[in-house]
Amino acid sequence: MAVLLVAAARAASGQGPVSGQVSIVERAGDITEDLGNVVVLLEPVGTPRPRLAPTKAQIAMERRRFSPGVVVVTPGSAVEFPNRDPFDHNIFTNEPGSEFDAGLYGRGESASATFRKVGAVPLYCNIHSRMVGHVVVVGTPFVAQAGADGRWSVPRVPAGRYMLRFWHSRAAVADAELVVPAAGLTHPPVQLDARGFKFIAHKNKFGQDYKASGEKYE
Repeated sequence: MAVLLVAAARAASGQGPVSGQVSIVERAGDITEDLGNVVVLLEPVGTPRPRLAPTKAQIAMERRRFSPGVVVVTPGSAVEFPNRDPFDHNIFTNEPGSEFDAGLYGRGESASATFRKVGAVPLYCNIHSRMVGHVVVVGTPFVAQAGADGRWSVPRVPAGRYMLRFWHSRAAVADAELVVPAAGLTHPPVQLDARGFKFIAHKNKFGQDYKASGEKYE
């Protein structure tokens, strides 16, 4: 779905906030419950990608889910994966350039992985087939995640030209060029389209189908 992003202003020195609100168009009868997983990026146009310091983040395993389901980090950042469930997990990804396998570990234990390649990295558990999360590695300091109401804000954005991108695991990436004035701006509401999303069962870490296990998700 094409998203019209309108902002016209003359670039000037200074910094200001860029904010707005995003929503997701669902199939008839479906309700959006994961607006907080929308990642908003402002990528400078015409300037080299800045060198960003690594950060630290954490995604816990709770009730057979990744919590939170999405974290945003810079290249070279480490993410911890503590197990808070009373049973074992085996976190992995086969995403090219970001592969890792944490192996099997139990309650109270933790694993970690370092993510160096820019992009969205899907996370899975080799035991629980419905566990899916994402580490989104970004090459810009101008980034935000939407709140539960879809509102987002990126503070202290220098005046200039940017590519504004919206990422969500169930919708196509929406982007357009944006000119940010010195005072910042409030962007018109943006809708992402998830009506074409279809859940496709992923393979385990060996590239094979999961065996039926009667998993329960509360």
